[in-house]
Amino acid sequence: MLDGLFVTPAVTAIAEALAAMRAEGAIAVIGNAKLAAALAAGRDVIPVGLSARAAKKLRGAVPDLAAVEPASLAAVIGTDLVAGWAAGWEEALRGWSRVVRDGGAIVIVGRGRPHETSRRALCGGLTEIEQRRAGRAVITSGVVSHLVPPAPAAPPAPAPDAAPAQAE
Repeated sequence: MLDGLFVTPAVTAIAEALAAMRAEGAIAVIGNAKLAAALAAGRDVIPVGLSARAAKKLRGAVPDLAAVEPASLAAVIGTDLVAGWAAGWEEALRGWSRVVRDGGAIVIVGRGRPHETSRRALCGGLTEIEQRRAGRAVITSGVVSHLVPPAPAAPPAPAPDAAPAQAE
């Protein structure tokens, strides 16, 4: 997606999105070696899903998110959620959300239609959606919220035995 482009505007917009969402800690960058390398200059980055050649150049690269602990990352940065692999976007967002801790961020970098990217982010369960422009790319970010069902309520305590009413 960012091939042939300068990644500096995208990295700047991603850094702004992560700062706005207070996403501190390790992040994963999905499928883009240039973006992973640029972000690794200032953060702990796990490159994911790169070509064999690109993975050799970047330390800590993993083939997919299966190797990443659930809810262990501050954020996931992914590309082309709309244009690249439109058919699998729901599954991709579920996988990305699985590894991001509650309150962490997912950032989508793409050239697709901004309204479609934000719709997919909302349908994927992200909250606090924001969009930024970085050249021709649109950076869409949202907060991951792992909704945990409330614990079942305790049964109501039995009422104390009331004294029987006395007949007069």
